Amino acid sequence: MLSEISKEVKSKFTPMLILLWIAVMSILIGMAVYRSSSYQLRDSLELFTFTIKDILPLLFPILAVIVYVSSFSLEIDNRFLTYTRMRRPIINSLKIKLAANTILSGAFFFLIILGCFVFAYYIEPMFEIAHYDPAGFGLTEDNIAHDTYIRFTFTQVLEYGIWTYAILYSLWIGMNASLYAAIALYLVILVRNRFLALSLPFIIYIISSFTLSALGVETYRPNHVLFPFDRVQSPIWTAFVPFVILLFVLFGLVVYVKRNIAKIGSLT
Repeated sequence: MLSEISKEVKSKFTPMLILLWIAVMSILIGMAVYRSSSYQLRDSLELFTFTIKDILPLLFPILAVIVYVSSFSLEIDNRFLTYTRMRRPIINSLKIKLAANTILSGAFFFLIILGCFVFAYYIEPMFEIAHYDPAGFGLTEDNIAHDTYIRFTFTQVLEYGIWTYAILYSLWIGMNASLYAAIALYLVILVRNRFLALSLPFIIYIISSFTLSALGVETYRPNHVLFPFDRVQSPIWTAFVPFVILLFVLFGLVVYVKRNIAKIGSLT
């Protein structure tokens, strides 16, 4: 099955996907460069969060679906999966699709976050684009490092090195992208209206964020646990609450499809 997964990943790793990644990176960095001239920033960490905190939180569930599930929905419409029955059980085909979806969606966002980190910490200092004024925030060489440790959720791990933070936070975003994409993949299988199926992760993401804000539990908003740059630092475990809930949702969808695979119209 590993060879089949590898083949599926390679078939979906197209020039269009690469262009999409380049376009997203260009927009994020380009907007950050343009807007940074109007701001005084504390340090490279603030430039990093400045790069991803406005546009990416809104685009996140949309991009997570576009990377793989949008093309998968066309395969469902063309009944491609039903034609694989002669070669392997359809449940195995779904496992291959799910694995490829997880790898591509996760890698796409992992590289976006890591790319923005490299820009903020290593590329921007060579060109001195941003304006830094740590003293204006009451920071000195003695306390600026400690300030980063307590600034946002997940920056606690900066105490163990900037690359520890970069890798772990990039993995966190990649994992969540894979989870949203996996849920969308199963919704495409179950919901006849393809546009609705592809839109549901975004709708749930937005509605739950507004609802939790209205209830006064902003800490657990889907957008906040991914991009926690609009509130004070929370314990890292709080970010896993909505993640675990979404895992249960995905588990329920997987079990339902597996038990009813012979009855689902898109798979028969």
